[in-house]
Amino acid sequence: MNNWRAWAGLLAISGLCVLWLLGSPRQEQEATLSETRLLMGTLVSITTWGHTEDESTRVMELAFAEIDRVEAMMSRFLPASAVTHLNNAPRGEKISALPTELLQLIRQGLEIGQMSKGAFDIGLAPLSDLWGFSREPPPEAPPPASDLQHWLTLRANLPDAAIEITPDHQLRLANAAVGLDLGGIAKGYAVDRAMETLLANGVTNALINAGGDMRLAGSKGDKPWHIGLRDPRQPNGVVAVMDIHKARAISTSGDYERFFLANGVRYHHILDPKTAAPARSGLISVTVQATDSMTADALSTSLFVLGEQEGLKLLQRFPDCEALLIREDGSMVQTSGFIATRSRSP
Repeated sequence: MNNWRAWAGLLAISGLCVLWLLGSPRQEQEATLSETRLLMGTLVSITTWGHTEDESTRVMELAFAEIDRVEAMMSRFLPASAVTHLNNAPRGEKISALPTELLQLIRQGLEIGQMSKGAFDIGLAPLSDLWGFSREPPPEAPPPASDLQHWLTLRANLPDAAIEITPDHQLRLANAAVGLDLGGIAKGYAVDRAMETLLANGVTNALINAGGDMRLAGSKGDKPWHIGLRDPRQPNGVVAVMDIHKARAISTSGDYERFFLANGVRYHHILDPKTAAPARSGLISVTVQATDSMTADALSTSLFVLGEQEGLKLLQRFPDCEALLIREDGSMVQTSGFIATRSRSP
């Protein structure tokens, strides 16, 4: 149950249904090996094709261990993690002796935050705690408006560098409005590290699915990986099919992964820093295809918060990244290089 607490609760398991590995003929299944574990608050599946059982089992174990290592360092819910150490430090105090790997990921998160004009924000832990999507049981009503306004006031008083990394590799959090929450980037990074582990150990045909974050390598013999994208409003429906036959990462963010309904209003976990509330951008789902899961993870969140017009502008700054956006009315927009066949009309 500690893994449930480590990220965002068992509700995040519903995110596994964001992307499906669709069924295949029996001959293909016989060449496929798969294992699933509960990590990072979601079900993580690793699938290989065309490798021996002994080889796959050994290397899968290494890949799962790598995900566990990243989680132990970067989860804000684990008491011994480096991120928890940072979040517990007095605001304004510079913290040293941090893992180089963590500092690099924070730098990348801050860079994407700047490029997205603040739509992507790795410092929202206090706001996320107010909404309580990581609590057990999950929330049934929004937090008091006064609490949200207090957070907005604190945020308005932030200096330019709310999260500062000094030239000597120390890190400082500016005030109580800021706390590290790497949930929008670290899961993708963990998937990348797991895939790199597979490849480095000779497994060349593989798929990793971590509740909405997926990375693929190789193929299923002479056939592509066959991926279904869940319909945001029909849990058993598929809105698009992606036949992937090259190294690719896919990430989906939607208002149906973790949410509650109160007085007929849907409140979801993707928060807009400008309003301190769930993003209302006119989109209900964003799927990004990229070369790595970390980028796909961060961009799917960024585009969801920004909305269609500004989100597609941001996407243009990332070569070899494509997106499929689903609007509130169910219609879809798909960039020209996005690999998918729609299974229903927009």
